[in-house]
Amino acid sequence: MAKFIHINSVMRVNLANLNSSEGGGNQITLKKITAFNGEEFVYVSGQAYRRYLRETIYWLTDGEFEICGIDKNGSPIIQDKNTNKPIIENKKINDANLKKQGYTGVMQYIIQNYPELDIFGFLLPVSEKQIGTLRKTSPFQTTALISSFPYRYNTDMLTRSKATEMGGDIVKVEVDAFNYLQGAQIIHTEMIGAYWNEHEEKAVEVLGENERNKRLFWLLSALQNTMGGAKKARLLTDFAPVITVATVQRTGVPYFSHKFDILPPDEKARSFVDVKARLNLTTFIETYESIKDYLEEVYLGIDLNAFLNKEEIKETLEKNFKGKNITMCHSPQEVFERIKQRFPAN
Repeated sequence: MAKFIHINSVMRVNLANLNSSEGGGNQITLKKITAFNGEEFVYVSGQAYRRYLRETIYWLTDGEFEICGIDKNGSPIIQDKNTNKPIIENKKINDANLKKQGYTGVMQYIIQNYPELDIFGFLLPVSEKQIGTLRKTSPFQTTALISSFPYRYNTDMLTRSKATEMGGDIVKVEVDAFNYLQGAQIIHTEMIGAYWNEHEEKAVEVLGENERNKRLFWLLSALQNTMGGAKKARLLTDFAPVITVATVQRTGVPYFSHKFDILPPDEKARSFVDVKARLNLTTFIETYESIKDYLEEVYLGIDLNAFLNKEEIKETLEKNFKGKNITMCHSPQEVFERIKQRFPAN
């Protein structure tokens, strides 16, 4: 039976430029969405977050996880691992032996040799007879990371220097301050190291369990320790989760997506320490009770110091989850460690 890992996390952001867009004039804007009431909320796009994870895995694995380049057509560059010469280029397969193996052989070669494309998916048109377009849907899907509180138009300034002139242009940079981002991910574990054969309409396993779990370990470690955000040199972003719920489940539905209610404080902050939100768990608890039969394992970790009402949170958890099929972890980091243990790699 298919196994899915569902993760929903909340990150506390103090001061950051999370995902930039280009604004009019000398301005770098944050990506934002507008709600029905006119309020704007900052978000990190799924595309940007996936890029952060790629780079994080690269550094965590000391380069064992390679990030392949993109050609002028936007297709991934597939190279011979020994000679670094392109094997697939301009929709043509240059290696005669690989071409003879057909659609199945080329797909297996890519999945075996390119963990990045295996985990994050790819689209590669090939104009060879009986092969056609090669594609793999990513076994990792993510929502955008959306802020809990509306954007309040905070800005920073930087100088954009020009090589041929003294000084430079003053540029306004929008920054998000003291906010909480929330987003959900689904990992289809059995499609790591495998692909969907579109010719025969079935899943084909390429890698063994150990190698599959190794790549899953990389992805979970990146989610646990994400390095990302724009303008990192001056606005370093801490993406470490302050809440994480992770489930092993039979369906690929993100049941807990945005189910943590982050509320503003009742009083004005008296110091930097007090610039925190309150956490209400009512929606999360009601969701758990309605879908618990679909969950094989549930792990929940909360950094209580990230919220003002930590005593209330502890009482709520004790009252509602004691004796239930949910493992309470000491921290969000422990949640990821528990999931890694569930899918061990030697």
